[in-house]
Amino acid sequence: MSKSKVALLGDVADWTTDLHRQELDERWNAKLIALKDFVSEFGAMPRYKTFASEREHSLGVWLHNQHQRRTELKLQDWRLEALNAAIPGWTSKM
Repeated sequence: MSKSKVALLGDVADWTTDLHRQELDERWNAKLIALKDFVSEFGAMPRYKTFASEREHSLGVWLHNQHQRRTELKLQDWRLEALNAAIPGWTSKM
């Protein structure tokens, strides 16, 4: 939902929004899109240790963090579903 629509909903009685959470979710979605683009372009997952570019490193660290959150059962369900749909096989075995 756009920020302008969220702002308008703020005027509705009993409606609460968390703009910070919305911004975090938008940034997460942008990283997911960047990850899809990277995998499509290179045919491989980005590396966070032996990376070839800053782009790969950034995406590799982000993906590593998603792995950690999933393992710790801290990755939100919608994010896990989005990752599974966007990049089948992205996970290591638990």
